[in-house]
Amino acid sequence: MSRLFDPENKFWNFIGKIADVTCMSFLWVGTSLPLVTMGAATTAFYSYTMHQVRDTEGGILSGYFKAFRHNFKKATLLWLLEVAGLAFFAADLVGVWNLFLFLGGLPAILVGALVLCLAFLFLGCTFYIWPLLAVFEFPLKKLLTNSFVMAVGNLPVTLTLALVWALAGVGCFYLSGVFFVWVGLAIFASSYFVDMVFKKYTGELAEEEAAWKQKQEERRQRRKLQKNKML
Repeated sequence: MSRLFDPENKFWNFIGKIADVTCMSFLWVGTSLPLVTMGAATTAFYSYTMHQVRDTEGGILSGYFKAFRHNFKKATLLWLLEVAGLAFFAADLVGVWNLFLFLGGLPAILVGALVLCLAFLFLGCTFYIWPLLAVFEFPLKKLLTNSFVMAVGNLPVTLTLALVWALAGVGCFYLSGVFFVWVGLAIFASSYFVDMVFKKYTGELAEEEAAWKQKQEERRQRRKLQKNKML
């Protein structure tokens, strides 16, 4: 019985994480209000939950805002790309639906199936790209490539993540007043599955990250030498 009320008990540890995620949800919605900053806010949220999953979390506020500032440029660009992609596939699906209504038949069904598959792949990439940005230092092209490889190479996990976000969507629909809590819980739950995938690629990701950092350092050194020559 004493173990049940032990604050170090795994159950209470998990409940504590849920409480922290709820607090983070308020922080997330506050820093997402301009909308254009939603990518940076989501990356910062994932940065915290990925640390939670690995039991390496630190301070909520300090860690969140550090990740927010550090990843702001890439996250904002990725967010704009994601919004554009969502708008593109939404327009495509509307077009396919109209095609089916007017023409019907097998061609419309095949086109619809193709668009749905491509839309699912796009969404699958978004499940991984934010955690990748939160955990690793990669250029934009590498983030896109790795997220695609993970989405396609781990379809069972990708489908599970789709289910997690679908359930969050249902929660947002019926309890829209606290939609941000559902988003936070979805990010928290998906972090466990994403971390499982990351562990499969630990060696490759670490090597790619080290190579990228080395290139960045070499570029900085070259720029420094060029400035010294000009002086």
